[in-house]
Amino acid sequence: MTNVPGSINSFTGMDFTLFQSRSKVTGNNSDSNVSMETEIIQFSLKVRTGTQQNIGTQDALARFNQLDQELKSSLTYNGKPIAELSPEQAGELVSEDGYFGVDQTSQRIADFVIMGAGDDMERLKSGREGVLQGFKQAEEAWGSKLPDISYETLAKTLETIDEKIRENGGSVVDLSI
Repeated sequence: MTNVPGSINSFTGMDFTLFQSRSKVTGNNSDSNVSMETEIIQFSLKVRTGTQQNIGTQDALARFNQLDQELKSSLTYNGKPIAELSPEQAGELVSEDGYFGVDQTSQRIADFVIMGAGDDMERLKSGREGVLQGFKQAEEAWGSKLPDISYETLAKTLETIDEKIRENGGSVVDLSI
């Protein structure tokens, strides 16, 4: 049961060339090629990142499923209960260009604060603080760390509000999220 490079092991069914450095597979022994260890680490990081995203999605779905039916049916998008959206529709909504994606959601939140405050510096800062306070409450209601998209949205929201504060001659002392 020898493992000849480029062959599939009859016992494990694995192609061992997957675990060889590129220099061994291609026959190029230059030092500039990526080592096998680096490739394994990169693969491991991809798997870990994918796993974390899947766990986050599963956690979000589990928490959504724990909501009472009345609350779930009241959550709608374009008149359709969110619980009835297909996975493709839901994915599209939170995609980069989606209505609930980082860009559009952060813009809606920032616009709410900026339009409500106008050029009043104290109201802008108070609105900024309200965003942070609401985010903390969301974390508490969620019971743990929110999905990553939430933190990206918060950061972009604060960036937009902070820019408005700076445009009006103010400064934000606490830039922490």
